[in-house]
Amino acid sequence: MKIHVILEPDITPDQLLEIGLLAERLDIAGLWVQNYAAGADPFMSLVPLARESSRIKLGVVIVSPYETHPAKMATSLLTLNEYSNGRASMVIGGGGEWLGIMGIKHSWRVSMVREAVEIVREAARGGGVDGTINYQGENYRAKYYRTPWVKEQTPATVYGGVTKDKMLQMGACTADGVMLADLGLPSVVAGRIDVVNKALEASGRPRQDLLINNFLGWHVKEDAQEVYREARRELLIRAFLMKDWLTPFLSEEEADFVQDNKGAFVKAYQERTGIIEGVPQDIVDRIIDSLTITVPAADSDKAVERLKQMEATGLDEISLRLHDDPVDSIRLIGERVIPEFHR
Repeated sequence: MKIHVILEPDITPDQLLEIGLLAERLDIAGLWVQNYAAGADPFMSLVPLARESSRIKLGVVIVSPYETHPAKMATSLLTLNEYSNGRASMVIGGGGEWLGIMGIKHSWRVSMVREAVEIVREAARGGGVDGTINYQGENYRAKYYRTPWVKEQTPATVYGGVTKDKMLQMGACTADGVMLADLGLPSVVAGRIDVVNKALEASGRPRQDLLINNFLGWHVKEDAQEVYREARRELLIRAFLMKDWLTPFLSEEEADFVQDNKGAFVKAYQERTGIIEGVPQDIVDRIIDSLTITVPAADSDKAVERLKQMEATGLDEISLRLHDDPVDSIRLIGERVIPEFHR
């Protein structure tokens, strides 16, 4: 299983360059930038690192076809792929922060993501280099789309940002890879991979043709008190604490209680306090343990063991979402995690 990292969106291009080169030296396989409204353009921000690095995979997560036409997505991805000599990736999904900023309501999510993946993937495989891409879908059209400026090199990798059944089935049959989100329990990951495997079998697609990745919050630091403060602070962004993500480890009543008290998680996130008012500590602790990897650095062997359990489910990659002090986290991952996996 390859280890990737995902950074906060407020990292500057200069910081990305420094952090990315460190990650590459420590044999981290991939680095992702999130497509948040509060950050700079993620594709442009990765260009300095793309030019200076040589091995590390570079990607943007998550881009929604509700915010950007798939042909424009393809141009951004292929441009980054040119700068990185074939190491660019993109995760396409139906959600994302931009939808709330733009006031866009979701509809027909599965078909829209499928069409976006199909258009971008055709472009990534050179469909517009010598000819034209002409795509006629229910939601999107691409007419006479050409990319004659693209050099012959490793195609960019197109992931579907999918976790629920219908999206997983679609992604397994159309994308280069699928990225699950915020699944911290190996048993839950195994269930999602079972859905993928059945979809692959039904479509006749070989398992080795698809990458399976899991986006997972990572809170492992030297300061034990800070570890749990950061984990509590960031709980809101773990799948926005949607009920489907909670019921594998909370009762129906407890999951409903979290929905009714989500404002407490919002306040902890916005005020950056990590104080979740009115929610029993036992519930908070179970959410942290089930949707993230959170341990003090002194217990990093427990984090490694959880990652080995994830690997045993059949994951090809895992993307660890870092927060404060990413350099420290990357050094720890390089020293204590990478030697156990990248052999």
